[in-house]
Amino acid sequence: MIFEYLDRMVMFQDTPEGLTADMEWLKEAGENGWELVTSVPLIAPNRDGIAYGTVGCQMVLKRPRPAQ
Repeated sequence: MIFEYLDRMVMFQDTPEGLTADMEWLKEAGENGWELVTSVPLIAPNRDGIAYGTVGCQMVLKRPRPAQ
């Protein structure tokens, strides 16, 4: 089986409720046959180059490529 891939960068927002992200697109992607393969955290460095926190994630999805 041959797959096609989609990647999406999701950035977190700091709110009074904590870190949030717009994930509405993920439901629609699932309805279109996409499934999550992996998610990699995005770590931001401070001015000294030392990681201080997760600011988002890179998500990779796949689905079977239609027959040609």
